Amino acid sequence: MNFLIGSDIHGSKKYAEMFFAKDKIYQSEKIIVLGDFFYNGARNLPPEEYSPKEVVALVNSFADKLIAIKGNCESEVDQMVADFLFSDNATLYAFGKSCYLTHGHHYGFENLPKCPGDIFFQGHTHIGVLEKKDGLILANPGSISLPKDAHHSYMVMNEKGITLHDLLDDSVLKHLDF
Repeated sequence: MNFLIGSDIHGSKKYAEMFFAKDKIYQSEKIIVLGDFFYNGARNLPPEEYSPKEVVALVNSFADKLIAIKGNCESEVDQMVADFLFSDNATLYAFGKSCYLTHGHHYGFENLPKCPGDIFFQGHTHIGVLEKKDGLILANPGSISLPKDAHHSYMVMNEKGITLHDLLDDSVLKHLDF
């Protein structure tokens, strides 16, 4: 069983298509997106092939297997056009681990909630992170479309652990075993 995990699409049709195509490769049980689906926000330049309306249609086609976390760029209108519900945060239980899912603009690696679980997932920073600190796994898939490090990236989680991948060539950037 695989979980496909991404964040910060920001309305890029090109990178959204690349990310969601990974579902066929990994045959995901669930696809988790940690926020900032459709819009680029005032701080960012529009990403390549910026087309929020087309990204809405693409993401809606995966609504049955999507866990959608609300990012700081989501609005009330986004919920109106989405065929899925946005959650501020969520807890997922998989592979004997509790996973706390959030975007990262309220809770983050430096401001953890009271019960961060065994694995704390956040997006928001556009930088891929995968490390263990004081027994807690900190995981950020980076940004699908607007990376602030050198890689458009995503994660896959399965019974073995978590892997951070480069979106463009699927190379492994980091891996952490459970």
